Amino acid sequence: MKYLSLIFTVFLITACSEPQRNNEDKFIGFWVEGGPDYKHTASIANIVEISKQGDNYFINENYVYGNEQTIAMRKLTKSQDLFDGLAYPSKRMFDLENKVTMDDDDDSKIGIFSTFFFRISKEEAEHIKRDVKECEEIEKNRFFIPTAQQEEYKKRAKELAYCRIFW
Repeated sequence: MKYLSLIFTVFLITACSEPQRNNEDKFIGFWVEGGPDYKHTASIANIVEISKQGDNYFINENYVYGNEQTIAMRKLTKSQDLFDGLAYPSKRMFDLENKVTMDDDDDSKIGIFSTFFFRISKEEAEHIKRDVKECEEIEKNRFFIPTAQQEEYKKRAKELAYCRIFW
């Protein structure tokens, strides 16, 4: 009787536990090119958002720059495509597929072609988006900033992520 109740308990715990997520579900979220320190050296904020609606996956390559167009993705399978992951057609690469693969050792790192992206939170992505918008405003108006205030704007531009203004 003890063994029967033990087996029943194991089945009950297994049935009630949260189901394992698919490998593809690990792709969902926001990703920034080059890692955490990249924002201090990069000239553009290359952030992608991967989302899922039903069984379909989508990527938004231009998250930071306001292009809300999402591109449908397809699942890749090792048996069929030699990769596990996702893929989508790239207009920049003459409609060749960009393959999105998870790093074998690190769930916080994906590869899109030969570029690595690191997971960031939605809040971090929104913060970068605000910084880029502020930087664009400074860049657009930099020739009209009075000389007395230029140092203040230069300092602010250096504080902003992905802001490379040449004065």
